[in-house]
Amino acid sequence: MSATRVCSSLAAGFLGRWRVRYDGRAMPSVPPISSILIKPAGPDCNLACDYCFYRPKAVLYPDGPPVHRMTEAVLEAVVGQYMSLAGPRPVLAWQGGEPTLMGLDFYRAAVEFEQRLGKPGQVVGNGFQTNGVLLDDEWARFFARYKFLVGVSLDGPRELHDLHRRDASGAPTFERVMRGIDALRRGGVEFNVLCMVTRESVGRPEELFEFFLAKDLRHLQFIPLVEPGAEPLTAAEFSVAPEDYGEFLCRLFDLWAGEWPPPLGIRIFDELLSAYAGQPAPSCTFAETCGAYVVVEHNGDVYACDFMVEPRWMLGNLTREPLGELVASATFREFAGRKSDYGEQCRACRWLPMCHGGCQKHRLITSPDVAAASYFCAAYQQLFSHSRRTLRRLADRLR
Repeated sequence: MSATRVCSSLAAGFLGRWRVRYDGRAMPSVPPISSILIKPAGPDCNLACDYCFYRPKAVLYPDGPPVHRMTEAVLEAVVGQYMSLAGPRPVLAWQGGEPTLMGLDFYRAAVEFEQRLGKPGQVVGNGFQTNGVLLDDEWARFFARYKFLVGVSLDGPRELHDLHRRDASGAPTFERVMRGIDALRRGGVEFNVLCMVTRESVGRPEELFEFFLAKDLRHLQFIPLVEPGAEPLTAAEFSVAPEDYGEFLCRLFDLWAGEWPPPLGIRIFDELLSAYAGQPAPSCTFAETCGAYVVVEHNGDVYACDFMVEPRWMLGNLTREPLGELVASATFREFAGRKSDYGEQCRACRWLPMCHGGCQKHRLITSPDVAAASYFCAAYQQLFSHSRRTLRRLADRLR
């Protein structure tokens, strides 16, 4: 499964960067999108995680080949069009499916296009989200040379990870993922871990915390598992219950805040602390609006959001229409504006300035109306109330 998730993995401040070139000319203004999420292998993956929401997207391409791969011509178009739109710090995030299926030569070509097609003075950030099983020393050398920030999906200790994250033959993947992480460490690659919070792990925050601490995996993002159910406006049976997730967050927060500085960087808590210190939310989940990035599929199709790769929110294809026109389209503006379409429950909530309604996907789990409260509303309220005094104190110390 591509973890992010995905838009929430794109915060530019966390990405390693390298300079394209500089000739002293002024940089253009900030573009309408701050980053771009590219899926060069489409929904294809070498794992068969039972909770994955992206593998089924193959149904969008019934007339194409069974294997989805971005051609070099489409790659050049993606990079060139985005770099021409972008401001001084463009961010390209490579995801899937599983992006390592493209092989290293594809990304060598991508970097060459970034260097050749970038504007003077641009400093490029590349993010790369992977299941980790194909990583080796050659991949690590490449990532280190070009300062890619790598996200590796790891759901905790072996018994939790291997419950859901198995390959197509049903074989476990924990050992292969850990070998991939070891390769990144040997290569000096900056990386973090994305951990899916499942029904089996939501009651075990202390165990997860101690596991990642013992493995010296210090930069973490926890993602609550929820997907639409078979029946309309229901959550899938494997989804985490909001009240359980709220308890998970509160117990995890107490571990995180138990010493200063915190022993682990946990993204949701880092972001809340930033908010208390007066900084804007760096990820889209708690941002005031959507529309900070777009998704580009393997054939050049452009979508408004990673969670909304569906015909309703397809903006067009950048091999036929320029990316600049697609991000300026009425469809994209409509999607971006929907995040601030709040219902009465949100408008009356004291915590609205903290969460801004959360992710659009989570609002639509049990309601057809995007103005509905998030599926995880109760969990967020529990966390915000539980953490308020501590975050104020930590923000004062930070300042």
